[in-house]
Amino acid sequence: MKSFRAAAGACLRLCVPAALRARIPVRAKARARAILRIEPWPDLAVRHPLFRTGDYRALRERARPFDQFRKPYKPPIERGHQTSYLVSRWFAAAGVKTAFHAGYSNGRYLFYLGQAGIECGGTDLALDEAPENQIPAVFEARVLRRLLRADFFEMTPGQIAAVWDRLPIDVLFTEATFETLFPWRKEGFSVAKYRAAEASLRRALLYERLPAKLAELGETFSNMIFIEPEPAAGGAGEVFGGYARALPAFEYSVWAFRPPFDRLFRLSPSEPTKQAVYAFVRDPAVLGPLRDWADRI
Repeated sequence: MKSFRAAAGACLRLCVPAALRARIPVRAKARARAILRIEPWPDLAVRHPLFRTGDYRALRERARPFDQFRKPYKPPIERGHQTSYLVSRWFAAAGVKTAFHAGYSNGRYLFYLGQAGIECGGTDLALDEAPENQIPAVFEARVLRRLLRADFFEMTPGQIAAVWDRLPIDVLFTEATFETLFPWRKEGFSVAKYRAAEASLRRALLYERLPAKLAELGETFSNMIFIEPEPAAGGAGEVFGGYARALPAFEYSVWAFRPPFDRLFRLSPSEPTKQAVYAFVRDPAVLGPLRDWADRI
């Protein structure tokens, strides 16, 4: 049955002209894709009062340029907008003034953080290594200056200091940036650069290079927040617990999202793996607002 649906979906994609697909209502297309298993639907977005507020609706409308990376006959993915809004609300409520996103992708998180009044920037792979990380023309020059194109594993304190006016930065954070290095999924990797890498290389990056890099950058950031695979997924709990020993100046804690946000912070519609918050903080107040959505474990 699955192969038949996949074949039917492929046939439809070839036979139906793009101009016709563009005229079909988004809801109808979504239902058809769900039936034919062309792609997961819904996309892990959740219903919650937080996302029915006027503030969210207004920001979501201004964030439409980030939907341009979807093909015009596909509906926009809502999950990323919801997670970006929640994290921006969290950081703003905690008094965060500056944030550095390792793995900023198309910059959607940075857009929501900026709209919350947080000065932000980050780093990600060069476009020839990750062409999907194209940024829409929504950022001012002062923000673009802080959007570095360098592998986080190669970053130095000097590179960051060269484009930031004030250090340390309040928060370094990730969301599903390092998940591709953990063996949590049955197959495939979301970052092409690591797809063909030997398992031993990915393990070395997690167990050796990353803790060393965090220790090197430790004085550049006041707090570090990693939203990555839950502790039981691919040994993530062991890995981040080891980082705590390498970062003695930071207080370490792990948090699990409560429903329905646990579903929102899942890594895949087709697999049950969720994400957790691994927090390394010098200022415990940064975690205060997180209690609205997550519990310490």
